Amino acid sequence: MHVLLLGVPLFEGMAGSVRVRNLLDPLIQEDKIEWSNLYFSKQAGNYQNKGEAHVMEVEMSMKSIPSIFRFLRDSFRFIKSRKVAGSKNLFYAYDTPDLKTIFLILYAKSKGYKVILDIVEDNSVASSIDGLWNWLRIKSGQYFVNLAPYYADLLIGISHHLHKKLSGIVKDISKVIYIPVTVDLQKIKVFEAGKKETIKIFYGGSFGKKDGLEYLIGAFNKLNKVYPSTELILTGKGESKKDFDQIFTLIQHSEASKSIKYLGFLNSEDYLAALGDCDIFCVTRNNSLAANTGFPSKLAEFLASGKAVVASDVGDVGKLLVGDRDLMLVPPENEDALFDAFSRVLEDRSLIEKYGKAGRIAAREIFDNRKYSSLLFERMNCLT
Repeated sequence: MHVLLLGVPLFEGMAGSVRVRNLLDPLIQEDKIEWSNLYFSKQAGNYQNKGEAHVMEVEMSMKSIPSIFRFLRDSFRFIKSRKVAGSKNLFYAYDTPDLKTIFLILYAKSKGYKVILDIVEDNSVASSIDGLWNWLRIKSGQYFVNLAPYYADLLIGISHHLHKKLSGIVKDISKVIYIPVTVDLQKIKVFEAGKKETIKIFYGGSFGKKDGLEYLIGAFNKLNKVYPSTELILTGKGESKKDFDQIFTLIQHSEASKSIKYLGFLNSEDYLAALGDCDIFCVTRNNSLAANTGFPSKLAEFLASGKAVVASDVGDVGKLLVGDRDLMLVPPENEDALFDAFSRVLEDRSLIEKYGKAGRIAAREIFDNRKYSSLLFERMNCLT
């Protein structure tokens, strides 16, 4: 079986890379699949292509007609050349098909690939639309996903909302499976909670509107006044420059700005090191439809880390996890609730270990990547 992954680099990159790597890497390690990777520069993060024949980086600009032709030409050639004769060939497209990806998907379909769509967001409720091209991409995604029964062989939904929505599009619901965010417990080790003066709160993400970072920054501003030996550590890469700039303007005007540190976008090794140095992990969201229809990409990793986790109670979060046992759940858009949760840990630091142990158990029982990798392989085997 050969799988060609479209959109994100498989072994290094942003949240999408982690999503797909957790599902495909166990199959690669067990020699169950061969793989190829056609990824976009804008999704690469810090990943550098090493010139491997089965990996290609492509990108285009809507302002340059020649770049669009090169993008399509190079992509079509790669898709055609990577097809393995005498094998089942699968075309795994990460995220909602749109104007950028639909022609590649249809071309792969015409060449005999079975098409898998991994849908992680509901474009119909997108909250951050930066520029005309992103507007077109999102609007086209709403249209093309509804046509999925005509070209897709398997649909994956990351949340129960998306699973239900996709099930309503297709006639054969066996073509739709639910696979939540997953975590590789062999790579995310338990970080011991050592005794130290400074308590570090960690956020990693895309700095989008749905992330509700203004409430986290507001809560930390209050917290830092009461507990000066606290730091807020931020990592990630903004998907929207406008949203990203707004958050950093807010930070610059915060009284606690000197205690807020942005580490930028980190590679896997540095990211894990940053996790090990922090004590409380935070997953904030606002109460928008966008926040309630997907699932926080970092939550499973945070739970597996062996430290305390504070998360907004949106979407599937409170359905899959038990508040005050697995983690501390807080209402979305509530600075006071975030402040109270952080304060509890600062007043009783044994809670870091308590929630850390419970979170690790929850991560293993609910989000273990190997369980869902096996499920995906079973479903891929059934595609005819």
